[in-house]
Amino acid sequence: MTDISRRAHNIAQMRDLARRRLPRAIWEFIERGTEDDLLINRNVAALQALQLLPRTLRDVSQRSSEIELFGRKQPLPLVIAPTGVSDLLWYRGERAIASAAASTGIPFTQTTSSTTSFADIAQCATSGHWMQMYLWERRDLSWRVVDAAAENGAEVLVLTVDTPMWPLREFNKRAGMGNPVRINRTLVSDFVKRPAWFASVIARYYLHGGLPQFANYPPEVGGKLTGTVSRVANSASVSWQDVDELRRRWKGKLVIKGVLSAEDARIALDHGVDGIAVSNHGGRNFDSSPPAIDVLADIVDAVQGRATVLFDSGVRRGADVVKALAIGAKAVLIGRATLYGCAAGGQAGARHAIDLLADEIDVAMAMVGVNRLDELDRSYLMPETCQGV
Repeated sequence: MTDISRRAHNIAQMRDLARRRLPRAIWEFIERGTEDDLLINRNVAALQALQLLPRTLRDVSQRSSEIELFGRKQPLPLVIAPTGVSDLLWYRGERAIASAAASTGIPFTQTTSSTTSFADIAQCATSGHWMQMYLWERRDLSWRVVDAAAENGAEVLVLTVDTPMWPLREFNKRAGMGNPVRINRTLVSDFVKRPAWFASVIARYYLHGGLPQFANYPPEVGGKLTGTVSRVANSASVSWQDVDELRRRWKGKLVIKGVLSAEDARIALDHGVDGIAVSNHGGRNFDSSPPAIDVLADIVDAVQGRATVLFDSGVRRGADVVKALAIGAKAVLIGRATLYGCAAGGQAGARHAIDLLADEIDVAMAMVGVNRLDELDRSYLMPETCQGV
């Protein structure tokens, strides 16, 4: 048993280890939401409010959490969601999470703002390499990134559609963790209060050539984490026409992430998407959005099996995964769980976070009385706790 395994027996304890190790500015970047910070807790509370209905006296001795997702069999119904700043949590943190995902047989989603090259992540993410995209006003530059991802073997393209402009994350700006990072007195003060983190991450980068940079941006966009970056998180002009263009260009599977409207899900079907990720960006974009779990059923029903529905936002326990699958999701994207794990213990910590969720999924399956995840349906949810489901 590793040290991280002895110290963290659930994701909440992993979260506490990460919080104690990281500078406040970086901790708030991964942990907090936007505006009044309400939606993150609403996401978690909405999942907690759903109750599963255990069925007893069933032989559950042959349990398997295996699924088939986009033609690939995998042992868990999980995908690592696209998350930024991993390389500031741990030295080469992106590689650490990608390698942890591969070791458990699940896909890893690389971000547009990744500080690791497509080629390097491809060597780590051997159980599935997905690529997340924002689109810039210069679409030609965006297509260049898409083409580079394809050339390096990315199998699934995830277009994030819920960020037409940069969200109101005032605390990040105050701390200097905006877009781009701005070195200020607050940020420096936060860093020096965590000398062990600074020595093992920032100092180590400088010993090996300097801070990580955005590895896959075209030169016209810029590559530094600090200073001026000539782009926004997403162009405000992105529309369904861009989905059509991506569908023409991208030969692999195409997922749109950030859908909360059943009508948008129906429209997506007409534009040839393979997957729809029901997500409110983990509560990080628009505080007035609904909890993602509250709209999942409507979107599953609207899609009617014509596309793969994924779920994201608020997952803290394996039972949360089982709830989403009972409603009709095929798999669940996890982000903060492996960020906490990486921050607490690098690749071993990220692996432990996945293992914790895997064990909780297995226990939940036994408790509700199923051997396979495709046995789950809404009859395993208590009706009074899932209004609208």
